[in-house]
Amino acid sequence: MGKNKTRSKSALKQNSVTAENKRLSDDGNINFTFKILSAIGIIIIVSGHCYNGGVSLMYDWFPKYSYNLALFVFISGYFYKEKHEEHIFKYIWGRTKRLLIPAYLWNIVYGIIAFALTQVGYTIAQGKFDLYNLFVMPFIDGESFAYNLGSWFVYPLFCVYVFNILFRKLLKKVHRGNEYVILAVYLAIGIFGVQYCIWNPAPKGALLLLFRSMFFLPCFEFGRFYHEKLEKHDNLNSVAYFAIVLGVQLLLLTFCENLEYTPSKCVKFDNGCVIPYVTAITGIAFWLRVAKLITPIIKNKKLVRMISDNTYSIMIHHIFAFMIVKWAFRGLSVITPLFKDFDILKLKSTIWYIYRPNGLNFYCIIYLAAGIFIPILIGTVTHRIFEFMKEHTLKSMQKNKSDR
Repeated sequence: MGKNKTRSKSALKQNSVTAENKRLSDDGNINFTFKILSAIGIIIIVSGHCYNGGVSLMYDWFPKYSYNLALFVFISGYFYKEKHEEHIFKYIWGRTKRLLIPAYLWNIVYGIIAFALTQVGYTIAQGKFDLYNLFVMPFIDGESFAYNLGSWFVYPLFCVYVFNILFRKLLKKVHRGNEYVILAVYLAIGIFGVQYCIWNPAPKGALLLLFRSMFFLPCFEFGRFYHEKLEKHDNLNSVAYFAIVLGVQLLLLTFCENLEYTPSKCVKFDNGCVIPYVTAITGIAFWLRVAKLITPIIKNKKLVRMISDNTYSIMIHHIFAFMIVKWAFRGLSVITPLFKDFDILKLKSTIWYIYRPNGLNFYCIIYLAAGIFIPILIGTVTHRIFEFMKEHTLKSMQKNKSDR
């Protein structure tokens, strides 16, 4: 009691959000703030592909394509642990199983779907159903089958994981394993990559993979650097915090014409090679504090956990989920007097056709919901099938051993 009474006024005024978040992160080893941040991030990505999903999440202040993918790479970097460097190949194999193998398997599935739809007049998928587009294209493009184009993100992220752990191991061998050094090196790589793409827009083939990965590398280190150096100091009063972030963003909006860029194609870096990383930081900073503030309120909501635990599935399947919604609108336009302005030619020719009755963007909330929950359903069903097959295989192996 005596110690509590003698606390300084500055300590009493310290933002309680950070302390609460630290407590929560130790609750069952679940970092609820980053769970919520992941859920927010994937909603922003899905809504960005369907006219904002009929809602606005501060998009006027923070244009979604100025930070949305950087946010996900930041989260990945945050959870990187130094202990991974003790078993490099185990770490790489783990990322291969979690990221690459599922993406490749789904690419085969969507290749079959694309081939089947091509037979009935759909021209959306440009890639042929061949070995190149099944096994090589995903790494150097990732968009040929279109219906799973969100999976392009997996491959440069995997490259970032591999480069990061190898580079850190190398630095340790020369006794230079310092987060400040790593941040400087990764920023230099990223800035050079962006500048190259300004000089030579839209690189193709292996160069596209290279510059996608180079762009993401600093974003990954932002997460690691925040975890190691900044998080313990992240206790500024929220009023002052938002005033600083919004103030910086206001300056960016004032002096930059268009803050959005396109990492998937490495184009539209209209404000130079540094601003994309500044907007990534402001966007991440804004939503990170929002996530911290709402963590005590919604941390136990099953819906939030469901979304945050299925971001991989949502990233891969949400475009196809949009197709399911469009097919539903098409069916209703055929069997009812409704939705007669539905354009069947656009449905078959472009993946980006988002049908909105009477042009009302409010209907995009349907696409947003479908883009979230249909992939969750797909992920849940396939996971249960895999677990059933795994269990059945193990039982068969045990039975064969016992019969010998």
